[in-house]
Amino acid sequence: MNEKKWVAFVLGATSVCLLVLMTINIIVDPFMQYHSPLSEMKPYYKYTQEYAMYWLIGRVKNTPTEAVIVGSSLSNFISSDKLGEQSGLRVISLSKSAGRPNIYTLFLRESLKRNRLQTIYYELNFPHLHMEYEGDIPLYLYNSNPIDDVKYVFNKDVSKMSAFILINCLGDQIQPGNDKRDKIPAKTVFEVDRSQSTSIYSALAVARSIYVRHGKVADKSSVIDYHTKAKKNVEKNIIPFLKENPEIKFVFIVPCISILNTYDLVREGTVDDYLAIHKDIMLNILKYDNAEIHMFSDLEGFVNDLDNYKDRVHYAPAGGDLICNGLKTGAYKVTPENIDERLRHLKSMAESFEIPFLKEGFTGDDVLEMQQQLIALGYNCQANKVYDGQTRDMVAEFQSDHRLEVTGIATAETRALLQGVTGGRFFERSNSRI
Repeated sequence: MNEKKWVAFVLGATSVCLLVLMTINIIVDPFMQYHSPLSEMKPYYKYTQEYAMYWLIGRVKNTPTEAVIVGSSLSNFISSDKLGEQSGLRVISLSKSAGRPNIYTLFLRESLKRNRLQTIYYELNFPHLHMEYEGDIPLYLYNSNPIDDVKYVFNKDVSKMSAFILINCLGDQIQPGNDKRDKIPAKTVFEVDRSQSTSIYSALAVARSIYVRHGKVADKSSVIDYHTKAKKNVEKNIIPFLKENPEIKFVFIVPCISILNTYDLVREGTVDDYLAIHKDIMLNILKYDNAEIHMFSDLEGFVNDLDNYKDRVHYAPAGGDLICNGLKTGAYKVTPENIDERLRHLKSMAESFEIPFLKEGFTGDDVLEMQQQLIALGYNCQANKVYDGQTRDMVAEFQSDHRLEVTGIATAETRALLQGVTGGRFFERSNSRI
């Protein structure tokens, strides 16, 4: 074979391979850019957070709907089925882990283009309202330029996912006695939903998270920065939708994040500043007749019970039920008339909140009191108001001595026992095992 024929052969073979690859990726379409999952392959599609920016826009493009939920992982337990039953509308969730207003804008633009939306449920999460989504965004999927489709049909990750779906589907079809019905879930479970539904929700889980409580701040530059960025985000990503779509009902949901967030603001000395900003933002939104706000961050009995959380913000499934029921009854709706009372109540809850654990990284008088109790019992740590590594180790030894779960975290049980032991029953460490 001469050189020209060899080059022609290679080019032809390459073209055929690329054509086959393109055809497979369009037919399988693992991220639903052209069509919904094919019925035979549907059980094998993987909705992982790694590729959420792909399949979420695919959901928007190929799932007819009358209402959408846009939010972060804090909206995972807000059931689209329940909201659908309550409203009589078809509702789909477009929740994205670490979602922020700039990507909600992408989802909403595409959804408004393809659907006659009647209601938009919008997560209004104040601790993150000043932030933007920092992950990779495949912007070529979020426009109508057909040339950009090349980036999808020849994408390495798309090809890998197509191969995964095909191999598993064909493998199960040729396996004798295979019952494909067993592989079809009654309801699609997305990776982030699965992760949260199997999580442990307890005060100890919160203590084991990355949470470290705040202390007094010397200046308030962070407040100014927050105000500037949050206001910009609202003006850029929320207000235009309200203005341009007066016929659509916008339901803003302030999720039931734990009281720790406001508790930290109290400890910083910035609580009044931040709540004033939140008030200003909510009143700005409520200027529009098509907007309503439902606030669940002041639900006494839920947000101040850390057994309902796995970290400072992510709540248990029961929180999603509370939100759905609250949207149905309107019991937690914020109005210009009640906003001051609601925010005062939230502040009051935070001021009276007693955290049920102490952990490494904490500082304060309660840490000092615990250190003094440990020292009185002969444990070797300094009384310096700082829960440092040495204090953690002494707490772990105390827990071991008293047959408690050894965590190095001063849980409510540990602190109660320390209080009881030092309240009149002093004894040497060598005799302290019970």
